Amino acid sequence: MSYNNLDTLLAFLREDLEPGQDRIYYAKNISNRTDIDGKEVGYWFSRAVGLYPQWDSVEFDGLEVERYRPETKATRWRVTRLEEDVRLVADGGVRWLDLTGFQQQLVKAVIEFENEQGESPYGVQMKRALSERYGHEVTNAQVYPNIDDLVEMNVFEREPLDRRTNAVQSTPLARRRCSLERPSDQWLTLLVVDLTEAVADGGEER
Repeated sequence: MSYNNLDTLLAFLREDLEPGQDRIYYAKNISNRTDIDGKEVGYWFSRAVGLYPQWDSVEFDGLEVERYRPETKATRWRVTRLEEDVRLVADGGVRWLDLTGFQQQLVKAVIEFENEQGESPYGVQMKRALSERYGHEVTNAQVYPNIDDLVEMNVFEREPLDRRTNAVQSTPLARRRCSLERPSDQWLTLLVVDLTEAVADGGEER
């Protein structure tokens, strides 16, 4: 399972739906259009609706997800794109959905670090944490320009540690929007899950 694929899934749904529109999806149909395995699509939908207590939920920002006709054998999902996007920074006019998937993960990473460590992280720590999260090496060229952009958006503030190093601090408005009810979920290394049991049909109609 990959958070990269979650980002791809969310981008697909937002592109496929107009604001206020809803649609019924099979995981297999989305798989055919995105190259994400159907079982993984079902896995992320299941986490979005809290279908299985052993998994912490994930948020589909700007979208509402529900199991469509759960009494039937076919696993289908109704997805609705919200009319109005939730704003991340009310006075700056920056919406959560205006951020790239990487920037969203960076914001969540900083807030979780602050929650767990009681201090603000610096760039190298974020690079290491995001590399672990994505399962591959995240580069300086990815981390630092995005930090700069988020500072300009008033999502982050810089806190000098010494002449060469700045800590990254989330703003109060950013924390209010992106507060993590279950911070530990953001850094869980996903274990092998019996998806055959969890999403029995992989989202295909029987």
